[in-house]
Amino acid sequence: MRRLLALLLPALLLTVAGCGGDSSKSTSDPKSSVDMGDTIKGLSVSGDFGKEPKLTVNPAVKVDKPVTQVISAGSGNPVLAGKKAMFNIYLANGADGKKIYSDLDQGTPMQKRMKEDEFFKVLIDAMTGKPRGSRVAVAATVEDVWGSAGAPQLKLKKTDTVVFVIDILSVEPTKVLSGPKGKTVKAPATAPVVKQTGAKVTGLDFAKAPAKPPTKLQVIPLVQGTGPKAVAGRLVTFNYYGAVWGAKAPFDSSFSRGVPEPFGVGVNGLIPAWDKTIPGLRVGSRVLIIAPPADAYGSRAQAKIPANSTLVFVVDVLGVDS
Repeated sequence: MRRLLALLLPALLLTVAGCGGDSSKSTSDPKSSVDMGDTIKGLSVSGDFGKEPKLTVNPAVKVDKPVTQVISAGSGNPVLAGKKAMFNIYLANGADGKKIYSDLDQGTPMQKRMKEDEFFKVLIDAMTGKPRGSRVAVAATVEDVWGSAGAPQLKLKKTDTVVFVIDILSVEPTKVLSGPKGKTVKAPATAPVVKQTGAKVTGLDFAKAPAKPPTKLQVIPLVQGTGPKAVAGRLVTFNYYGAVWGAKAPFDSSFSRGVPEPFGVGVNGLIPAWDKTIPGLRVGSRVLIIAPPADAYGSRAQAKIPANSTLVFVVDVLGVDS
């Protein structure tokens, strides 16, 4: 049953409640600018940040409106309304503290924009303004979180209390370049040639590239940035253009949408090629990443990507959560 609930909950977490309770009034820690919230009566949380928390409930946690308590405050940049954050969620039953779901069991943290059409208002209210590195607990009724429909998959009544423990791992970078910035580097003659208008990548020319793609993962620098380094386990903002080796059109491009995207790197949320090569690159860099099937999607066909495809990406590293 626990495994079934763990499979069901990600879908529930993607379902935005029709309405949500307001965060409870709180007082600030006089030693910090972080709003530490109110004490959740009956709840004790222990364990290291970034690892699965240990919950003790005595007596049962019961609330009639959401209550937020910062268990430990971090010192990084704060979560901002409308912006993306990356975090681990642990969900427990307020009656006995037993685990219902944990992102750590899934192997990949959650990445959500703090917008009500993408995530729960109760949790947005609790997380917004809290710095990276914070552990935040939220107690709320099932109805507060999932709305009038409740969460029947959890076999809880709408009036039952659930407890979330959220570890804020990273926030969307606040300083983001408009394009690559640094020393231009000449690529090998056999590399695909980047076609661009200004800083915008518009295509790849494979005329001088071999018909048979490389078999090893390659990172070819095109612009050497000098900014802070991308760090595994953090959000990094990119522009990117991706194409199957030899293709005239991309399968995806943030350049065409006109907005760079923040992604968590090194957290099993991207193809292996990106998780392996992005950490360590500096802000301002532009690189060409050649990803053989083993470092891309392998034998799994994707939309616009045949099985066993070698992929080519142009990636601009524009901002890091440092």
